[in-house]
Amino acid sequence: MTVERYPNLFQPLQIGNITVRNRIMQSAHAMSFNSPDGLTNDRDIHYHAARARGGIGLMITGNRLIHPTSNTFCRGYSYGYREEMVERDRALTDTVHRLGSHIFAQLNHFGVMGETHAMDDYRVLWSSSNIKSPVFGEMAKAMERSDMDEIVEGWVRSAEYSKLAGFDGVEVHLAHSYLLHQFISPLFNKRDDEYGGSFENRMRFPLEVIRAVRERVGRDFIVGIRLSMDEMVPGGMEVNDWIEVARTVEATGDIDYIMATAGVYQSATYIMPPYDVPNGWLVNPVARLKRAVNIPVFCVSGIGSAGEAEAILARGDADMVAMTRAQIADPEFANKTREGREDEIYHCLRCNQGCVGRLFQGTSMTCQINPATGREEVFGPQTLKPATAQKHWVVVGGGPAGMKAAEGLAKRGHRVTLLEKSGELGGQVNYVVRMPRRDSFAWITEDLKVHMTKADVSVRLNHTATVESVQALAPDGVIVATGSLPDRSGYSDINPLVERVPGIDADHVFTALDVLDHPERLGKRVLVIDDEGTRYSAGITELLVDNGHQVHVLTRWNALFHKLGVTLDQPVIYANLFAQGLTYTLNAWVNQIRGADVDIFNLYTGDEETLAGFDSIVLCIRHLPQQQLYFDLKAALPNVHRVGDCVTPRRTDHAIFEGFLAGREIFDNWQRYIEPGSIERFSGPLADDALG
Repeated sequence: MTVERYPNLFQPLQIGNITVRNRIMQSAHAMSFNSPDGLTNDRDIHYHAARARGGIGLMITGNRLIHPTSNTFCRGYSYGYREEMVERDRALTDTVHRLGSHIFAQLNHFGVMGETHAMDDYRVLWSSSNIKSPVFGEMAKAMERSDMDEIVEGWVRSAEYSKLAGFDGVEVHLAHSYLLHQFISPLFNKRDDEYGGSFENRMRFPLEVIRAVRERVGRDFIVGIRLSMDEMVPGGMEVNDWIEVARTVEATGDIDYIMATAGVYQSATYIMPPYDVPNGWLVNPVARLKRAVNIPVFCVSGIGSAGEAEAILARGDADMVAMTRAQIADPEFANKTREGREDEIYHCLRCNQGCVGRLFQGTSMTCQINPATGREEVFGPQTLKPATAQKHWVVVGGGPAGMKAAEGLAKRGHRVTLLEKSGELGGQVNYVVRMPRRDSFAWITEDLKVHMTKADVSVRLNHTATVESVQALAPDGVIVATGSLPDRSGYSDINPLVERVPGIDADHVFTALDVLDHPERLGKRVLVIDDEGTRYSAGITELLVDNGHQVHVLTRWNALFHKLGVTLDQPVIYANLFAQGLTYTLNAWVNQIRGADVDIFNLYTGDEETLAGFDSIVLCIRHLPQQQLYFDLKAALPNVHRVGDCVTPRRTDHAIFEGFLAGREIFDNWQRYIEPGSIERFSGPLADDALG
């Protein structure tokens, strides 16, 4: 037991009329688990049950919408104003309480940050003023008094239903540039009536909402607020301004706690910061708030370890610490910490690929390193069945896919031998971590090493597998995870009739992996040819710029590194690259390479030009699967499968997911996929055997 190491973290906390068992929490976060009817379902319940079973003290559900005009850009949000939610949510809260945790419901209206295109009709955006969304560019209606009355009713109705459903409290959302924030902040509030202008006027409507909620739920029910500490926009509201907001709301006597966060949609990087923003970046502002109010303060700040959280609590900088993504990655975080099993924790990378990125792509949340997240009913620990008979599996390749497969097979009781041709595990993760601010990816390798060791996986490094060497091990089954390598032809599907770019074989043309292996070989002026638009090409570019190279990017895409928008790291990378003089050409591709010059053409007009004077050229184009060994083994042995990039090159989350499936021996394409909606039904409270 390590409670002694973290006495503050595992100390109970009184909030209103409840006592939470420890100071570890998950703050509200979007999951998009709900089917189109917007009602709590089995998927919600299994997700929260896994964290409650894992020892968490408090969870706050994300974004229960309080009015039909709060429409969003993706499916799957809950509708708190619907009476049907009471029965559904009662199943959720009963399950969480049986497992010893507490749960609040966050209530919100997106305001102008919503989207007018609903599933089956069109909506009107409501806001404090006639303003446009910085996301979708759609104009909002400035709310009339009758609209405000509807919104108040939506909030109190949703709060009442939450209380009837057994939630321990509700959280009124005043942050992240949503509707009530839009009344508070001059960034959004342009009114000239009694709800605009002065601070007192801008606070008027949010206070009306909070007062009405308190009156409806009574004094025996917890009401809190989610509050920004800094809008992170030049000229926007800063820490002192938001402390004044907090003290104004506290003075009403209507709230029991404050959940502190930061950022608006104009600075979305700070709403759910990627790893590019340091851990603990918001702790000091939260500490100032804590010392300015007399009610519990909860801290959001990218905290991922018990040590960081303990230090915050020991200093008195907050009363609870949100480790939200840490428990998306590992729902057993609290129990593992409390029981002295911290080495078994799967660490959040703060990459935003599974949690944030998928939401912006219109799909449900999951986690790159934990394939069970959001799929607990089918992949949770309670579903891991021991092998019916021990077999010997050989895994070829020690990257993320191979390691995950080996871990799963061994945990189910199989004997596993992993063959890795290099002297270290990790595969292409070992390249990723060399890029700026990507060192967190090392946790993929380190965590899987721990779990493979504890599961007695036999690892053989510096072993180049062949058909003969694998056959010599007499395996009952083989998993091939040999990965991929960069294609050096310069081929791109944007110009598919050119199989090899003329001049591509010159000595001054390198792949991205060449740059990472031998950065000293590159000259001063570098052209990066980008067919990816991802952190892969962005990371190579940033590495070159940081090392003093003069870099120009040529990309087929109509925006620079456009795929970083969904993971919220694009603004950080843009700021660094543009400050160091990066130049670029969009919407164009390569005709030929002629020494230091590159002839290019515009994809839409066909106009040609020459980019001249480059010492080195770097290809960030495509990888090709290393699959020959798989085909050779498949011809020689009966039970051979492949996973990860040697199937086809993709991202690490794909590789880990496929390794996870292989570890459970799920290979049948008719059975291995989760059909849309199949885990979004409603069956009521979880039975004991489903709780694990």
